[in-house]
Parts: sequence; structure tokens; C-alpha cells
Amino acid sequence: MSQAIYSLPRYAQIKTYIKNQIESGQWKVGVQIPSENQLSQDFLVSRMTARRAVQELADENLLLRTPGLGTFVAEPQTVTADLQITDFTQQFSHSNPQYSNRILSLQETVAERDVAAVLGINQGDRVFHTIVVHYRDSAAVQWEECFVNAQLVPAYLKQNYSKVTPQAYLDWVAAATRVEHQVQAVMPDAGITGALGLPAISACLKVTRRNWRADAVVSICTFIYPGSYSLGAELNI
Repeated sequence: MSQAIYSLPRYAQIKTYIKNQIESGQWKVGVQIPSENQLSQDFLVSRMTARRAVQELADENLLLRTPGLGTFVAEPQTVTADLQITDFTQQFSHSNPQYSNRILSLQETVAERDVAAVLGINQGDRVFHTIVVHYRDSAAVQWEECFVNAQLVPAYLKQNYSKVTPQAYLDWVAAATRVEHQVQAVMPDAGITGALGLPAISACLKVTRRNWRADAVVSICTFIYPGSYSLGAELNI
């Protein structure tokens, strides 16, 4: 052991030794480590000191103690992050006097291969397609394109989207039980930047949202925001 390890308290020396064995790959996940008796003999310490080192590593989730069997290298702990994006129906609502929209496309079409794949349907199945530009104080703040499973939301094209937004209607008739978001920085094509009133070459934020109802995908929507737009989000870890 190095001089730095020898300068540590005895229990910390044992912890450092065990961590080094794990991090170097000498002791892999599931490997049983030496017993407290063996550690106390190897490091010339009391069993209580060895037990403290092992217990602290177990508390740090590096080791797994199994009564009657021994102590083993634990599976690495994973950290998941939950990104919660502000509800679009709250941002864009006809109840807000500052809000308005423009419908660029509202039609029935057939699912191309890529759309069919993300909706979990067959290529050529019926889907509804909408493109809407959302405004706040007469300034374009979002370009929205949606493909909707026609079987799950059959009346989608019959709505008056000057009274209710597509997202608000989807949330009403097929409230999502699971939502997937993907966020990217993009340089959209001139058709999108033009609809947003931006220069042809502009950096924007792209959010892709896929909504599930139980085990079925209801819709896949793409939202493009000007780079200057502030999108509220909360990250829970």
C-alpha cells in the first residue's frame, strides 16, 4: 500500500483497499470479499475496526451484506433523471387573450415508414396530420407538427382549433398515461423559420413529444421554438 494509505486511520485504510480492488476490476460485481476476520488479520486491527470499514462501504452501496453468506461487491447504483417540461396546454390556451394560432395543415394521410414506426402502427395506416403556429402577443413562439393515430382519436380533424389547441384536445379525449420527451438544438428548414418569422438560418430548440394511452401511442408531435424562447423545465433526480 502507498504511504498516503498508511497515513489514514486503520478503518479508512481498509475502505481504500476494498475500493481500489473494486475500481480496478480485481473484484467484480458479485464477488465475495474477505471476511471481517480475514481483514482484521491482514491489517492487524480489531474485528470491530474491520466491521466498521465494511459497514460504511455497505452504507455507500458498494458492498452487499448477506447474513449467513458473507459480503459481496454490489451492483453499481444508477441515477435516473426525470425532465418535466411545462405543460404546453398551459402555455398556449385560447383563454389567454395574448394567445392566437394559425393552422397550416389539417388533413388525413397515410403513415410513412418512419411515422408508422414511432406510432406503433403499420405503414399505410390512416393518420391525422396537423401543423400549427402558435403566437403570443402576435409574435410566433412555437411551430407544432403532429401525427395522430386515427383509430384512437377519430374526431381529431373535426375540431375547431381556433377554439381549442390540438394538444388540449388530445389531453381531453386521450389523456396520456406516459409521455416521452426528446430535446435538441437544431437549424430548421426555411419553411419552419419562415413560419416563425425568423431568418432562414436560425438556431432553434426542438422538442419531440410522444404520448401513450395505456400501451398504445396516441400521437407523436414536434415543437420548434425560436432560440430566444424560454422553455420552462424541471429536472428531478
